[in-house]
Amino acid sequence: MQPDQPQKDIPLSDSAVDPSGPRRDQSAPPTVSLPPQIDIFNLKGFRCRYSVSDAAASLWQRENTLVRRNDAPSVARLQARLRSGNFRMTPTQEELQDFLIRLRRDGLDGQIDWLGLAAELKSFQDTPAEELDESLNYMASRYVSVLDKLNRNYKGPALAEQASKLERLWAAGTAGLTGGYLQLLQNSLGVSDADAQAVQSSLDVLMDQRIHAYRGATAQANAAAQTGPDRLWLQNHDAYMAARLREAMPFPELDFIPDGGTYSVHDLTAAGQLAQSYQSEIESAGTGGRNEAQLALNLAFTDMKAETLIQQGLVSGQMAALLRRSRSQGHSAALAAAGRYLLVQSSRAISPSATIERTVFQDIYEAVLDAYRQNGGNGAEAICAGVALGKAATARAYAKKPAARWGKSMEQYWEAFYTTPPLQKQTQADQQIEQLLAKIGCSPRRSNSTYQNYINDWQSFIAVIAKG
Repeated sequence: MQPDQPQKDIPLSDSAVDPSGPRRDQSAPPTVSLPPQIDIFNLKGFRCRYSVSDAAASLWQRENTLVRRNDAPSVARLQARLRSGNFRMTPTQEELQDFLIRLRRDGLDGQIDWLGLAAELKSFQDTPAEELDESLNYMASRYVSVLDKLNRNYKGPALAEQASKLERLWAAGTAGLTGGYLQLLQNSLGVSDADAQAVQSSLDVLMDQRIHAYRGATAQANAAAQTGPDRLWLQNHDAYMAARLREAMPFPELDFIPDGGTYSVHDLTAAGQLAQSYQSEIESAGTGGRNEAQLALNLAFTDMKAETLIQQGLVSGQMAALLRRSRSQGHSAALAAAGRYLLVQSSRAISPSATIERTVFQDIYEAVLDAYRQNGGNGAEAICAGVALGKAATARAYAKKPAARWGKSMEQYWEAFYTTPPLQKQTQADQQIEQLLAKIGCSPRRSNSTYQNYINDWQSFIAVIAKG
């Protein structure tokens, strides 16, 4: 999920974002610069740069995209936008100008969009590993901004009722994020229950750390929002205020392990990225896309990355131990998925053999890791060692048990491993895509040999970790 590009902010000299600017007549209509087709529905976004225009447009959409069957004006608005091709329901400049004038005149009440907030928090249950830090920051800031909004707008029993609703949504949202992450690690890496509990505790502590920090920044963010022509409504726009909190309190020390935790954000991100690689192999094996030899190469390749992170001190000692002791379970999960696929094929009389050759997997895997250790961490040489051993291992497996997956198909796979695919076998569309990618410095996988794709992946990995 990549951050949206923010809309250009309203060029007001008296801005809520920059209170030091000169005053201007608030009765004058604001000027709004709006790029076309900005998807305001995807403003979960993680970016601190959430402009006043973004905030106003999100409110406009919430109000104007609600369609009731018996409400002719709302149906007419929807139909008009669909006819114009405005499928994202973005406001025109004139509509947003008029809406902003109304916000500045009438302000914004303290009600919470509970359905929208619930949908936001629920969307984090499948958080990609590379977005873990941003997800923790976003969820914590949203919780603090909504709680602050409630405390400013409600008192007594009404506040208690609203706060209780927030706690229920918050508990469900955080359970989705941490539960989804734990499930990824358990299903793909096979981490133990004890390790899973340590991951859970670490995620809880990291979230609490951010909540505490954002609460400390609330007064500063409120003070900034209470100036300028938008002061009547911005403070009650909880998503906008959450962005200001994230802007005020960044968390750059990703390798820091807070008190009460076992793993840092950097540890958990690395584990999640490795788990995603394992997950991809497990899913491919379950659909016949990987046999034991291919699994061995790919899982060894992933484990070389893990070893590089460990040897360069880029993960903590605790995470290094978790990654190493979970490998055998991850391998077993991938082989089990391949075995289930073979069993189905055997029952359909498609394949005569439903037996997984663990020796093929282990021999190739160990050849790659042994070469990696002996050559000083050279990923390219390690893959070559795995290919050389793979040719012999699959040939022996075919001689022992002539399964189709070890016959001609693997001979062709090894023969073509270092060969660049001929261009004449590509469609015209493929060639056009490659030409476009080449212009921006990318080398598409289809134009490379299998070996070159491994090399490119390894070089990219090394370049990323070299940047820190």
